[in-house]
Amino acid sequence: MAKKLVSLKDFNSLARQQYAIDRDQPIPNGIECPKCGAELFDSFPRIILASNPPQKNIHCDNCGYKGYRVT
Repeated sequence: MAKKLVSLKDFNSLARQQYAIDRDQPIPNGIECPKCGAELFDSFPRIILASNPPQKNIHCDNCGYKGYRVT
């Protein structure tokens, strides 16, 4: 059976809908804070730093820890 393909137009439409969701707010990332053990947040979810390897800013709402994680 042949795999059903989606049109480029439909794919782009769905992708745009995903970006329409407010992603500028910090989101939890499932990583434990090295300082207090609470869950860390991606501080700016849409931003990937141009480092090698690429990284994201992270922070802890509980203790104020700030750092970076590899994407």
